Amino acid sequence: MTECCIDTHAHLRSDYDPRVFEKIQADGIIKQLWLLAHECHVETAAYHPATNKQVLEAAKLFPEFILPFGYINWRKGPEQIEELKNNGFFGLKAIRPIHNYNDLRYFPLYEMAEKLDMPILFHVGIIARRRREELTDPELCAGPDKMRPSFLDSIAAAFPKLKIIQGHMGVPWCNELFESLWYYSNVRASVSGLIDWKWLMENLDCRTESGVPFHRKMMYSSDSYYGVGEPEYVYRGITFMREFFDRVGMTYNWGNAKEDFMHGNAERFLLEKF
Repeated sequence: MTECCIDTHAHLRSDYDPRVFEKIQADGIIKQLWLLAHECHVETAAYHPATNKQVLEAAKLFPEFILPFGYINWRKGPEQIEELKNNGFFGLKAIRPIHNYNDLRYFPLYEMAEKLDMPILFHVGIIARRRREELTDPELCAGPDKMRPSFLDSIAAAFPKLKIIQGHMGVPWCNELFESLWYYSNVRASVSGLIDWKWLMENLDCRTESGVPFHRKMMYSSDSYYGVGEPEYVYRGITFMREFFDRVGMTYNWGNAKEDFMHGNAERFLLEKF
């Protein structure tokens, strides 16, 4: 495998070994990692989610290679967004809100993110099960009902310059994902987790309201935890996605979808202004 990719939705283990990232860089398969903090989850013997501080620490060790995304604390106001920006975070991770994502109480957070040009990756749809005692706040949502893809529509409309990424495909509400991508130029999808392959195959060559192909609005991601062990399991996923576009894509009108999906869309997204 010689072509590179950008992993636009990945996580860091709190017990990470920097040498793992040195190896990944040397392998030349992954061009860049967007690492998202998970401060909503309690660390256990089997689960080691990194904090904002740890993600930022790793990003400082590997500048340009790791883009850090800080966790949004739903109990705090917009001043936290400014603090995360000043500390060096590139973007923000939204997951497990107390209220629906589009609740007006959260709009000051999004307004500040738009002002500071900080992309927000929103987890949408199905979510890994966690017991209440495994969450850092017992009022955080344990299921996907407060994280539907359609909740991002009103956010995209209210803040047209805010860069919005839908993390995952929003299963079981994929048609809501379709609508967000179709209407709003500032919305992208980072595809990983439980993937509805039939939906993906049927919609990659669809076009948005303005005529942009859907495959120009979707980005590769692994949703993997990096930092411990060999990265071969991540590489297998990258190989599979490339084979998907090469082999399945032979019978579809997807154009340059593989390059767009694996790295091109992410590269353009970093430079775009809405």
